[in-house]
Amino acid sequence: MLGTFGVFWTGAMAEQVPNPGQLCLFVFAATGAFAVGYAVQIYRREPGPQVGAPRSTDVRRVRRLVLASGVYYVALGLSLLLEYGATSPGSILASLQDPAAAYVNKFLVYQAQQDSGRTNPAIQLLTLLGALGTALVPLLVVYWRRLSSGLRLVGLTGMAVYSLFFLYIGTLKGLGDFVLMIAAGLLIVSSRDRDLTRRKATHRGAKVMVALVVVLFCSYMISSQADRTEQFGTHDRVRANPTVERVVGEHLATGVAAIVIYPTHGYLGLAYNLETPFAWSYGLGSTPAVTSYASQYLDIDTDRHPAYPARTEERTGWPAGLYWSTLYPWLASDLTFPGTVLFMGLLGWFFARLWREVNLSGRILPTLIFVQMCLLVAYIPANNQIGMSRPAVIGLATLLVLYLGSALHRRTRNGSAPPYLMPR
Repeated sequence: MLGTFGVFWTGAMAEQVPNPGQLCLFVFAATGAFAVGYAVQIYRREPGPQVGAPRSTDVRRVRRLVLASGVYYVALGLSLLLEYGATSPGSILASLQDPAAAYVNKFLVYQAQQDSGRTNPAIQLLTLLGALGTALVPLLVVYWRRLSSGLRLVGLTGMAVYSLFFLYIGTLKGLGDFVLMIAAGLLIVSSRDRDLTRRKATHRGAKVMVALVVVLFCSYMISSQADRTEQFGTHDRVRANPTVERVVGEHLATGVAAIVIYPTHGYLGLAYNLETPFAWSYGLGSTPAVTSYASQYLDIDTDRHPAYPARTEERTGWPAGLYWSTLYPWLASDLTFPGTVLFMGLLGWFFARLWREVNLSGRILPTLIFVQMCLLVAYIPANNQIGMSRPAVIGLATLLVLYLGSALHRRTRNGSAPPYLMPR
C-alpha cells in the first residue's frame, strides 16, 4: 500500500501535487489505521493449530462449485463477446492484434447501450449469479490436487474464455483480477502446509508461479499501454525514460513508463479530491454499481448527489472516468475523509480475521471473502474496484450475507466461541 505511494513520488506527476503535506498525512493515517486494525485482530490471542485435511463433504462442495463456476465463466465470457460485437474467430483475432482500437470500441458499445437502453437478458441473469464468479480461481488454486482432470479443464476453460473477452476489448481489468486471485490462492496454499520442508518447497513453487504470471501480464500490459498512449495522444503524461528508450526503443519504453504510472497516478487524483469540499452522496457515492442500480430501477437522480471524483472533475478537470483517484475518495463520498480512515481500521481488522479463519478453519466462505478482500486492498491505489461492477458487488454481498448467517448460526449452536474455533 505504501510501495505505490513511494513510487508515485519518484515520477513527474508528483510535481503537480498541490498539497503534498495533506496528501502524505492522509495516506499515512489511512494505511496506519489499516495496520493497527490488522494488528489488533491478528495478535488478539495465540493462534491455534492450522487447518488439517479438508473433510470429504467440503471437497465435494468445492468440486461442485468449481464445476458451476467454470460453466458460469464460459457462459459469461461468450455472452460478453457477443454483446461487444465478436462475430467470428477472425473478429476476435483482429481485436487481439490492435488492443488500443479494441479499447476505444468498448466505449462505443457502452455509449450505444446507454443511448438505446438495450439490455441483454443472459448477461442480466449471469450478473445476479455473481457469487459464482468469486469461487473459481481461489478454489481451483487451493484445491488443485483434489480436483479431477476434467474439473481442472472446466475451470481453466472458464478462465480462458473470460480472459479472451478482456483481450478482445483491450482491457486489463479481468486479467489483473485473475493474477491477484491466483497470487492470493497460492498464499493460502503455502500457509496451510504444516510440513516445514514441504512448506518451503511450496513457497518456492508459489513464488515461481506468481513471477511467471506477473511477467506474462506485465508483458501484455507494456504492449497494450504503449498502443493506448499512441491512440489517445497522451505522450505528455507518459514520459519514457531516455535510458530505457535507448535500450528497447521508444514504443516499448513508453509502455514501461505507462505501467509505472498506471498503478500510481491515482494519488494525484486523491490530492485534488482532498481539496474538494465534502458533500454527502446519500449512500450512493462509494459504490458506482449500486448507484447505477438506483438510477436504472429506482429512478433516483444520482446526478444531484455526485461522488467526490465527479465533483473534483468539475472543479479541476481531473477526469473521473478516465483517470484514477484511489479508493479513498469513493469511500469518502459517504463517510468523509476522517470516516474513511476509521473504515480502513475496520477493514484491516476484518482482513486479519479472515486470514485467521482461512488458516484455522479452512472453511470455503472465509477463503472466498479473503480473496475478494485481497482484490479490494490491491486496488486501493486505483479505485473501489469491488464496487465498480454489478457482478462483483452482488458476488461480495452474497458471500457476506452467507458469512454472517453462518457465523450467527454457529454462535447460536455452540455458544460464544469464535467461528474459526467452532466445530465444522
